[in-house]
Amino acid sequence: MKIHYREGRRAPKGAPEKEMDKKLKIGFNTFDGRVMADDAEYAQLIQECGGIDWVWCHVDARRDLDTAGNIEYAGQVANKLKADGHEFVANFEFQNFAVEHVDTDGHDYANCPDGTHRLNLPDGFIRALAKAGNLIGVAYDEFEHTIINRNLSVFIGTKLKKDLPVFRNLKTKDPVEQGRALGRQVREFVDGFKANGVEKFAGEHVFPVLFHLFAKNGVIPNFKSQKESSSNVQFAVAAGAALQYGKELWNCVDMWNMMTFPGHSVKEMYHNLVFAWLMGVNRVYVEASNAFFDKKGDKKELNELGKTYCSYVKEYRGRDRQYDIQDFKPEIGIVRLDTGYWGQGHSLFVWRNMLYGNPMLKGTKQSKEWVRAMYLITHREISPNSLTQSRFELRSLCRHRSFVSMNNAAVFDDEVKKETLEPLKLCFLCGEHISDETLEAVRALAKENGLCVVSTRRYAPNEVLHAAGAGFADLPYGEGRWIITNSFRSRRLEKRIAPFLGEKGEMRFVLGDEEIRLKIDKDGESFVRC
Repeated sequence: MKIHYREGRRAPKGAPEKEMDKKLKIGFNTFDGRVMADDAEYAQLIQECGGIDWVWCHVDARRDLDTAGNIEYAGQVANKLKADGHEFVANFEFQNFAVEHVDTDGHDYANCPDGTHRLNLPDGFIRALAKAGNLIGVAYDEFEHTIINRNLSVFIGTKLKKDLPVFRNLKTKDPVEQGRALGRQVREFVDGFKANGVEKFAGEHVFPVLFHLFAKNGVIPNFKSQKESSSNVQFAVAAGAALQYGKELWNCVDMWNMMTFPGHSVKEMYHNLVFAWLMGVNRVYVEASNAFFDKKGDKKELNELGKTYCSYVKEYRGRDRQYDIQDFKPEIGIVRLDTGYWGQGHSLFVWRNMLYGNPMLKGTKQSKEWVRAMYLITHREISPNSLTQSRFELRSLCRHRSFVSMNNAAVFDDEVKKETLEPLKLCFLCGEHISDETLEAVRALAKENGLCVVSTRRYAPNEVLHAAGAGFADLPYGEGRWIITNSFRSRRLEKRIAPFLGEKGEMRFVLGDEEIRLKIDKDGESFVRC
């Protein structure tokens, strides 16, 4: 199963190596350093791939050791991987499901003294991971999930008795105040790792939220494709954060779908991996690589998923690409305060109806605006209520689609600068807050560059408000237009902005000098380049 795409232009002769090396780094997921010559299944996988760039490695603290023993164990994992020639990202997920995780010395790796519940590694454990020199960085698995749902797995696991925040919430009903406080807490947490020798810190997002708040405070955006969201919707949000804050973009191609594993086809996985290369992603890996094997008696053998992954690695590892995510030039932008709202609340499941994981802050009509804007720009192919099928409603019973119609779009937060918005042709202003500087930048781009802006009355300039009536308005604004709407899902608005939305059944992106148009298969699992 091979799809060949035309190469980008080669870098100029003599260009600095840093500028030339925009190749995608390909990895896979494993556990506790099980990538050694005596581990037959992974040795088989690496041999079949012809090598690998890096490993995403779950490293779980052990309850049967004391603190010093756990620190020694962390060093052993790093050393084993180094002996086999592997760089690695140390991923931590155990704390998300553990009410407590205490070693024999009494150190709790899942709780902090202030009553919050989050990863709590001793400094020595972090330094031991970094000491061998092959640690790329640390990842906090589903970090945004634990924050916005207040450690939901622990809450359910204790029959709703332990309702523990990841960080202390403010007693406030102001989402801007709570968001700024959470940003400071994330920054302090990440800085603790970096002070102990960790160069990079990443999340791994189930929901397409908090990418911007994290990126602003030192966390690399890492979006899940496949799973329960549409991959290019996740990409639009994560890519906007990476672009706005000058971060790398990582991608987890997740084989889970709800409670089914593997829950995605061979074809879908392959095209999501190809999508990562096309979209300028810096690092990609598959979760989880045990999906690559079938048990045959006492042995495990590569199945079609594993063989297809290996074929992809051979085709794309080290392949020239003259752009990465920092060369993305989106033409449709959605600007909103990054509150963690994805569509939670008033559904048939237990998702917590709150912003930033603060029970005092509920989702509002303004919170939903950016979801409705995304609904419009995907030609109504996603739900108007949710950015993921995790929200259980009638629409979530539809067949999962990795790819939906979209024309070169990205999402930004309420503090995005003018230079980041420069390529836009259409911009939505949504949510509870947008900074004065960003509003001024959007107004200037409308006046000077011909940008078309869509907003409710609260973000419209006074001169537009004076000329507009009480309902829908479409008015000239300098070289551009300003559209006022009461609903981001209205048919009238959709008809007016149709020239910006591209072709139904296609995805389009501009990265560097490359225009990439992809025609989506009817099942939403694959595409071909137009």
